[in-house]
Order: sequence, then C-alpha cells, then structure tokens
Amino acid sequence: MEKLRVKTGERKCESGEILERGGAEGRRLVIFSSLPEVGGHTTTTLKLCEILRPMFGRVEVIVKDIPGHGFSQAACRQLESMGIGVTRWGGFVGSLCGAVKMGRRADVFLTIGMRHLSPLLALLLGARRSIYYHITHELSLRTRWQLRLYGCFFSEVVFLSPATARLFSGSEGAGGQDRSLALQKKLPRCALWVIQPTEIAGSGVGVLEGGNVLREPGVPRIGFLGRLTLDKGIGMLAEFVERSEVECRLVSAGRGEFEDRLRAYEHSMAERFEFLGAFQADERGKFLEKFFRKIDWLCVPSLDDREGIPNVIFEALQFGVPVLATRTGGMRCFEMPEMGPADRSVIRLVDPAELSVALRERVSDFLPDAAVARRCREYFESRFSDAVLAEKWKAES
Repeated sequence: MEKLRVKTGERKCESGEILERGGAEGRRLVIFSSLPEVGGHTTTTLKLCEILRPMFGRVEVIVKDIPGHGFSQAACRQLESMGIGVTRWGGFVGSLCGAVKMGRRADVFLTIGMRHLSPLLALLLGARRSIYYHITHELSLRTRWQLRLYGCFFSEVVFLSPATARLFSGSEGAGGQDRSLALQKKLPRCALWVIQPTEIAGSGVGVLEGGNVLREPGVPRIGFLGRLTLDKGIGMLAEFVERSEVECRLVSAGRGEFEDRLRAYEHSMAERFEFLGAFQADERGKFLEKFFRKIDWLCVPSLDDREGIPNVIFEALQFGVPVLATRTGGMRCFEMPEMGPADRSVIRLVDPAELSVALRERVSDFLPDAAVARRCREYFESRFSDAVLAEKWKAES
C-alpha cells in the first residue's frame, strides 16, 4: 500500500495497512456500492470482492441504485456465485430501513465511492475497521469538507490515485517530495491510495500471439470504450476522425447519450466508424478481447477533471495496447514517480487543448509494434495485477 505521510493531530500512519491482520474464519465484511449496467464502478466492485473474499468467512454487498445508471443483473449473479450475499436498496427511505436492519456485526466495512448513507452505515455496523474508498478525482470544497468530516466515521479514507491523494493532502507537484501538513483533526489518519483491480482472466494471450500489432501497416485504428457522454470527449474524438485528412478508423463501445450519433456515423461512414455497443459484466473478458484486437491504440479523451482512473486504461495495457489520454483528473498520476512514471510509448498524457495535435501525430506515424505491446503488459503486471494489488489490500489481514 502506498501512502502520503500526513500528520493529523497525534495520530500517525506508520504501516499504510488497509485491513487488519487475523484469520478469515468468522470474520464479516460488508461492502456498500452500486452495480450500474455500464461503467467502472461495477468492475471495481466485482474485482474487490474477488480479491477480498478469501480473507473473510462472510461477505455481504449492499447495492444502492444510482438513478439513470441501471442495475447489472449479470454482476449480481457473479457476486452470488462467489458465495456473496447481495442486498439491493432503492430510494432513501428503503435504504434507511435497510441500514437499520443491518445491525452492529461487521468486522470490516468498505464503501466504494458511495457518499450518501455511508457514515450512517459505518455507525450502525460498528465495524472495527471502516474504509471509505474515494474512486473519483472529485475534490470540490464541499467534497473535501465531507471527506474530512468522515474522519468521525471511518478508520481510513483511501484514494484511487496518488494524484487525488496529493491534491487532498495539499502536496504540490507531480514529482516533488511529500509534504506533512497539519490538517484538521477530523481528517482521517493518513492519505492512502491504491489502484482499483482490473485483471482479466485469460488476457495473457493479448496481442503478442496473433493480435493486431503484428499486422501489416494500414489504416490507423483508434479505440474508445466507456460512457458515451460529451464530458468523456467522445464527441470531439468522433469529429476528429470524421474530418481527418489522414485516413483513420474509430472503433467505439459503450452506452450513453452519444450512442445514436455513433450508429449514424457507422451507417454513413462505415470505412471510418465501427460501433460495438455495450457488454454485460459476465461478458467482459470476451468482449474486451474482441475490442482490443480491433484497435492499434486506445484514446481516453476525457474533459472531466473529476475523472478517476478509467478501468479501460488498465484493460488496454493487459492486451498490449498503448494509450493516449488527456491530462485530467486522476490520470495525471501516470506522470508521477509513484506510478513509474509510465513510459510515453505505453501511456502518453496530453493537455485537452493539445489532443487534436497529438491525434494527428499518431494517425500519421504511430503504429505500435511487439516491443510496445510487451512494455504495456510488463507495466501492468509489475504494478496493477491482481497479485500485486491483493498484497496491498491484505498485507495486514
């Protein structure tokens, strides 16, 4: 587990542990999360359950529906197949009643990016360890105040990205020394961070054994996968491909408000656009293999500075596919020493205003080779594999 050493009153974070040491038998873990039909929240929840399940005798997931995001029945079935109990809450009153019924019996309580009701649940469950996992880069003044207040309810607030942890704690600069600051006493005991798990079973085949980068040079193929909203940059990316003087192709997948527009592009400009739709949680591995074999490199053109670290970046690396992303939100961390930093041939970051220039450069002269694919996979396996992240979560379990 990585950490920033931040003093808070007389309490210090010495070892950076997330879970306490102890046997799994008889221990109860309660996780509070959501399972949207599309988005990284569901993947993060499933993978954390997969990693943490062996550490506890009993695991329960409380699911709160997020309006407009749907509910993944496939993900629910996957959790149940792991022997994990799933309770679905709807509406504030129903959630409040459900929270009261949970009782004070958990050993560890983990909430994954669910700000509302989490403090109440932490109180009612009375867990010996309670962890709030902040999985976005959203740190408005209101959010900072909330997270500091959570020091009354949670043992730790854990951030998804070192960029977010630094911003919250007050450290400046991507490569500078950590600063110990005297923060409010309500601040959790230290600013920890740990990357979300994303490993895909069977992705070791990747592109090195008959995949896309070994083909003959041809039309550059750009990939986009995620929520199809304008703040994610899909509109700008589609417009670039439509107007590019250099022939190129956009292979996209996901769900959202821009979906109809992509289908229209595919119908009118089939030589430049291919839309693959969305996938269910239980189809993730097969769908991603199909998607990444169709592209040369991934583009993550997010314009949203609240962005955490999109799962699709780690998914691309597993298949040996390099990434071009905007320097927004938690993605800034790939230029930080805590994350390597990443080789620019593996993950290249650019400011949003520079993205069009970077895209023109890539479609003109960048075709990844087998060496780049190997560097992508090596970077993932050394820092973000399940084995590496599991050790960080259970080092003290």
